[in-house]
Amino acid sequence: MAAVGTGGYLYWNHNQLTAASEECATSYDKAVKAQKKLTEYLESDALKTAVTVKDSEVKDAKTVAVLTSTVKTAEKTKTTIPECPSGNLTDIKAMTKEIDGLATAYSRTVSEVKGKAEAVNGSKLDKIVADATKILNDSKGRVKDDKTRTVLENAIKTKDEKAISDAVKAVNDSIKAKSDADAKAKAEKAKQTAEDTAQTSGNDSGSAGDTGGGYTGYTGGGYTQSQGGGYTYTPQQSTGGSTGGGYTPTPQPQPQQPSQGGGNGGGSTGGDDGYENMCFAYPTDGSPAIQVPCS
Repeated sequence: MAAVGTGGYLYWNHNQLTAASEECATSYDKAVKAQKKLTEYLESDALKTAVTVKDSEVKDAKTVAVLTSTVKTAEKTKTTIPECPSGNLTDIKAMTKEIDGLATAYSRTVSEVKGKAEAVNGSKLDKIVADATKILNDSKGRVKDDKTRTVLENAIKTKDEKAISDAVKAVNDSIKAKSDADAKAKAEKAKQTAEDTAQTSGNDSGSAGDTGGGYTGYTGGGYTQSQGGGYTYTPQQSTGGSTGGGYTPTPQPQPQQPSQGGGNGGGSTGGDDGYENMCFAYPTDGSPAIQVPCS
């Protein structure tokens, strides 16, 4: 009976050791896979991209700091997985528990780092949407093609970072196109105005007319009797004239003096010598004096 009992215990113990060893091996495989996932994620492009995001690129700068700290901690995570022992059921079970803990830690670390990276990416997208919305609002009436604003508005609704980025560029290009066109039109208008002003100034200086009076008739003059008898002709003098190129009367020819003197004062001919008395009449329009009968 003792032999049977001993044999039965050994068989049971063997089975227990076998089961424990198999369980430890399974835990080991799980831990290795979890460790591999952590290593791959820490070296992934997705995480590297998130880690390079700057505070100025996100709406909440705290997300960047938290991700940086989490990654540093993850990189220090124990990477060596102990082998499963053999021969002692208690040791096998203890090691299995430790290995399971490592596998859990690896998986948890991957989840934490991913979560912090997603927080950074989400905060970055929030800022992109906010900035794009501001551009959409500020660009009203400032674009050459308003369709670009419609495309941007739709991209914002989808929260597609690439679509938003492309739409923002299109709006900015359209703003620049309108600004350049407006500046060109303004410059052309200023040039035309300057040319018109120069032409007007030239016309004004070339058409300046006469100033200061015009023609006024003649006064005084006529025939006056000289001391030795006869008459002397005194031409009429201009009392005005023009300034700057007005009308100047043509000097009047000197009338022939009468052959014999007579008359009273200046301006008449004839008398008791048989000649008819003649007088000088001065037209008001400034034309030469004419002789008319004194009657």
